[in-house]
Amino acid sequence: MKYGISFRDPTSETASELRERAAPLDSVVGKTIALMDIGKMRGDEFIDRLEQLCTERGIETRRYKKPTNTRVAPREMIKDIADNCDAVIIALSDCGSCTSCSTHDLNDLDKKGLAGVSVLTTEFQQAFESQKGAIGLDAAAVYVPHPLQNKTTAELHQWANVAVDKILRAIAHDTSRATALETV
Repeated sequence: MKYGISFRDPTSETASELRERAAPLDSVVGKTIALMDIGKMRGDEFIDRLEQLCTERGIETRRYKKPTNTRVAPREMIKDIADNCDAVIIALSDCGSCTSCSTHDLNDLDKKGLAGVSVLTTEFQQAFESQKGAIGLDAAAVYVPHPLQNKTTAELHQWANVAVDKILRAIAHDTSRATALETV
């Protein structure tokens, strides 16, 4: 009697097609944007500047920080963002495991209807594209230079200055400043 041996491939299957992401907001006016810090060293300095730029434009933000960049966000954090925010900016991925985890976070929030964008360093563009394919989400990304850790605070702030418009356009069609005076 012959025994057949079968093996299973433990790697994830690549989706046959990409699901469209949640539509960008019509406008940022009156909306709250989640700024999710994935916990990479120095990423908070980039997000600090991004938050300041949003505030200057009249965009309300809420800050979140993952306990570690090598795991997906806690379910409670995903729920809080989905319950209290209209869109999400996830930053700043600059390695393989954090790119994978942040892409899963983006997917989880997208499934809850939030427009989102991931901010990554250029070195991990291919990893993000591969992860999108594995998850099956046509996710949005904005890329900044690599590496992150050896930059000065001024350089990280400059990256945010350069990237902010692309980041906001990834989550909303109208990113113009929203203030009470402008609506009078």
